[in-house]
Amino acid sequence: MRKASVIHTPVSWIYLLSVLLGIVACWAALHHFYFVFAIPVILAIVIYSLYRTEKFILLVGAIAPLSVNINDIGAGLGIALPTEPLIMMVFIFLLFYFIYRGKIEKSLLQHPLTICVFVYLTWLWISSGFSTMGMVSFKYSLARTWFIVVFFIAAILIFRRMKNIHFFLKAISFCTLVLVIFTLTKHGTEGFVRSSSYSVSWPFFPDHGMYAAAIAFCVPILAFYTFNGRVFRFHYIWLPIVGFFLLVLLFGIVVSYTRATWLSLVAALGVFLLLRFKIKFSWIIAFLAVVSVYAVINQDKILYNLEANKQGSSDELEGHVKSVSNISTDPSNMERINRWKCAMRMVQKRPVFGYGPGTFVFNYGVFQQSNEMTIISTNSGDLGDAHSEYFSALAEMGIPGFALWITMVLITMGTAFKIIYKTNSRQVKITAMMVLLGLVTYYFHALLNNYSQYDKIAVPLWTFMAVIVALDIFYLKKESAIVAVK
Repeated sequence: MRKASVIHTPVSWIYLLSVLLGIVACWAALHHFYFVFAIPVILAIVIYSLYRTEKFILLVGAIAPLSVNINDIGAGLGIALPTEPLIMMVFIFLLFYFIYRGKIEKSLLQHPLTICVFVYLTWLWISSGFSTMGMVSFKYSLARTWFIVVFFIAAILIFRRMKNIHFFLKAISFCTLVLVIFTLTKHGTEGFVRSSSYSVSWPFFPDHGMYAAAIAFCVPILAFYTFNGRVFRFHYIWLPIVGFFLLVLLFGIVVSYTRATWLSLVAALGVFLLLRFKIKFSWIIAFLAVVSVYAVINQDKILYNLEANKQGSSDELEGHVKSVSNISTDPSNMERINRWKCAMRMVQKRPVFGYGPGTFVFNYGVFQQSNEMTIISTNSGDLGDAHSEYFSALAEMGIPGFALWITMVLITMGTAFKIIYKTNSRQVKITAMMVLLGLVTYYFHALLNNYSQYDKIAVPLWTFMAVIVALDIFYLKKESAIVAVK
């Protein structure tokens, strides 16, 4: 994708066609043929996608926060409009493009993260072949494939230009801001109470946790734009305005009452401090390994201490924060533990291939034990999934799928740390920090929820990973080559 467009039609022809489409629309309105309005809209989308291919792909991703979910369009299928039909269209186009071109740049294919993503995608389809529910896994795997092809593979090529990276970051932040303002306006009429936070983001988001997780991706972007805007040639007048937008996003997260997202922002702040002190990523991995071993050895003691906390969910911010570690009386936390234990029992029965991508919600019910079920437990799986990307991968794709997910997370973070520490470009360094901290918010959030099958989370997840690879291939390695020549 070296060129920004597939065709190079003279602008005058575009204007002429626009006028003709306008005439057709007016004729349709006069004769009450309202369905004809779809024709100029579809043609406009097709023309723009061909004439400004790169921008079109990025805009399709950027509007994901504003897509509307339709749960059932028939045959048990749901869809997010308008993004998913557009993503499918782009996916088909890209398949033909890559087949016609016949090759993808070697540097992209040889990058460790790209290799890991390809292996992950391969295992996704292999585990689908051994799924307990073949059609469910096929649809799930197909959707994840088009997200990866469009917003990871193609995006890496698009992001060889720094301006495209920041076009996307600004666009998705703007769309997220529009979403938050809309939601806060609705929520404000009800006094920002917790009880209404669960559904106030409808029809854009079915779940307040997903809504807050999507916002969190954009918090580091606006934070760095606010304090480092001059690096990206922001006029000084814009800096306080962007700072105000940042406060709007933070307020939106606070009144979403999503404890996992609050903690994820703390985790992102912690990683930022590690970067400021230039702590080696290998040291961080070693520390996490020690903590994990300690937690496993002392799990009974830890659980006993956690069970002493009886603070339930509350409209009061302090009480709601304290309820995070309550696993004895808080139904939400107890249900998470219930689902995780089900996932562990599922992987014990099918350790290699799992039960199949997308099937946890249909299979976990029989693995529940009566003494672990809560007042919100259900056998029909209509109240959430595995409540963890990690446990979801374990139950649905077996131990290899779980290992591949963890490996992707670690390679992404390790690559970003390397870029930030080695680059001599302040613009590259800050861009890497933006997307890394955005990813950290979800990597941490994913311990407690799993939303990566939805376009609103999948788009920033894979696109931010693509930015990391692009910065490594097209910027850091180029710097290293220049230094080597000197």
